[in-house]
Amino acid sequence: MFALSVALSIIATGHSRGRAAVVEVAARQRTLAERYVGSILLVRSGHRADPATIGTLLGASANALLEGGTAPAVHGDDDDTSLPRARSPVLRAQLMQEQRLVKDLTASGAALLAHRALASVLLGADEHIQLADPVERVHVLATLTSNVSLNAARTIASEDDRNIADLVAMQVGLGIGGLLVSLALAWGLIAATRRRTAHFQSLVNSSTDLVAVLGAGGCRYASRSLTALTGRPEGDLLRAGLRQLVHEDDRAAVAAVQSSGEPRELVFRMRDRRGQWRHLEAHTTDLRHDRHVAGVVLNARDITERVTLERELAQQTERDRFSSQLVEALEMADEEGSAYEVVERAMSEISYATPMELLLSDSSRSHLQAVATSPSAGAPGCPVESPFSCVAVRRGSPVVFESSEALNACPKLRGRPSGSCSAACVPVGFMGRALGVLHVTGRLGEPPGAGMVEQLTALATQAGARIGTVRAFEKSQLQASTDALTGLMNRRTVEARLRALMRGSREFALALADLDRFKALNDKHGHEAGDRALRVFAHACVSALRGDSIIARWGGEEFLIALPGIDRNGAAPVLERLRTGLAESHVGSHPGFTVSFGVADSTQGETLEQIVKVADSALYQSKSGGRDLITVGASLVDLPMPSPAGAERDLDIAGGADDEPADGEPGSTAPRVPTRRRAALHDAVDEEEPGPNGLELR
Repeated sequence: MFALSVALSIIATGHSRGRAAVVEVAARQRTLAERYVGSILLVRSGHRADPATIGTLLGASANALLEGGTAPAVHGDDDDTSLPRARSPVLRAQLMQEQRLVKDLTASGAALLAHRALASVLLGADEHIQLADPVERVHVLATLTSNVSLNAARTIASEDDRNIADLVAMQVGLGIGGLLVSLALAWGLIAATRRRTAHFQSLVNSSTDLVAVLGAGGCRYASRSLTALTGRPEGDLLRAGLRQLVHEDDRAAVAAVQSSGEPRELVFRMRDRRGQWRHLEAHTTDLRHDRHVAGVVLNARDITERVTLERELAQQTERDRFSSQLVEALEMADEEGSAYEVVERAMSEISYATPMELLLSDSSRSHLQAVATSPSAGAPGCPVESPFSCVAVRRGSPVVFESSEALNACPKLRGRPSGSCSAACVPVGFMGRALGVLHVTGRLGEPPGAGMVEQLTALATQAGARIGTVRAFEKSQLQASTDALTGLMNRRTVEARLRALMRGSREFALALADLDRFKALNDKHGHEAGDRALRVFAHACVSALRGDSIIARWGGEEFLIALPGIDRNGAAPVLERLRTGLAESHVGSHPGFTVSFGVADSTQGETLEQIVKVADSALYQSKSGGRDLITVGASLVDLPMPSPAGAERDLDIAGGADDEPADGEPGSTAPRVPTRRRAALHDAVDEEEPGPNGLELR
């Protein structure tokens, strides 16, 4: 209020200063008008004078009074004066009339000096002058101009008086208003102080902060919030009552604060009205030397939710770490067995004491078998037999059972020798296909929590993805390395195996076996019979030969058998047992067949091609010698050169006419050079479409 009064006073004073200049210039107009008339009379009397300059000053001053601007200096007042624009309607009307009179006066004076008739001067100020004497007429115009200027000055002075009176009245009003406002503010301050005191008392009584004062004899004061938390009246908390509600592991720390005031910050647990432990974070203030308090003030707040959240975040971080490590570990598992080992280690990480097992389907996808169990807690022993007899697999999501005897529990959980239990089952899949289930059991009524189920789900998901990938890779590898019809190695795979044996300088016998009259079998009984004959021989080889034997389909109806660790002479008895076993396998209505063999060993050539060439030559001798024979090949240098006719026959592709002498040459004993199994041809063909009987066109 005081500032407003000062501001109004400054504004009024500023206006008064400007108005004084206006009054001065307005009053000066009267003098200029009289001086103008005197100058005209002097000029008419022959004296020197300058009425034109005075008239110019008179007009410029009239314009400045009306519209504002700079009033020119005159003789006796050498300073220009800046004037504000007239705003009052009454004053503007007077100044406009003065402006018109000045124009009439200066126009009449100029006509008088020029000896023109004043009647020719048009008056613009509505004057009605009837004087004939021109000098008198100019005097009258000057007098009118002086009177109007005087009236304008009076109007300005009157307005200033009114402004001052208004300012005085305003100052009085402001003073009275300031007094009233001061009284109101004083009353408001007193009321606010009372309200704040009551509010502070209310905050102290109803604050959620838990306040206690601990003195030499125990608790000296307990706030209402503390009694509300514990559900005990203040009297029960005083002395040793508060200590009984503190967790026994934290009582020593609270006692230390009570006796020494240290530490300044403390976290302890206290039992609430529901019997649950609440985590409290307290700040201590040692006021034992304050006679009004005489104790250590404990100001605490409940941070149970924060502690719970921090614990959950830590658990989530641990689960994320577990998932990340699980992914990395499974990525390093390139076989199913390695993946199972990772799963078992992960089971121990999830829970050391919880029985769990991983059940996966076999290749038929109709049977489940346990492939991994908890190394520390063992397997729950789930009796589910097939993937889709498991409720979790059918639902495609984890299921949790609190009791195996509940109405909605899985029937497979009931009646276990170990008794009732809780359980969790998590489906394991790969690319939308069910692979099995991850099964966990626990104590009755204590099923795995949400965190463990999340970890089990991560384990099931990652393990399923890796095992499915390994199986798909192994399947593709198997398809790439085996013959689709017989399940034996294909030619490319066996060549790699044999070259590895040769690089290791390991001795082996090599036999080429060829089904006799295979084309006739195909033509007479159909390709299905030919396919069966190939599978029967493959099965006979697997059954008769030892485990380290290498058996492959070499092409068409021709097979390759490698026997590591023996030479060509030792291979003959083994192949003889194979011939005998094959003959005994022909039962039923299916057509029987025989097989011819040619045998060599790794000492008969420096390259695989040379060894195969020796065996192939021996096979031809078995064919030409009547078939169903075993012939041991001669050295590479002893092989005969091919005849032109034989060379032409050698260009036949396997799976064509049976390897026998040409028509018209029965019983021919001329050995045939084994160029029909040319390495050059099969090396030039990488991928071929299978023909009848799965023959590879090589």
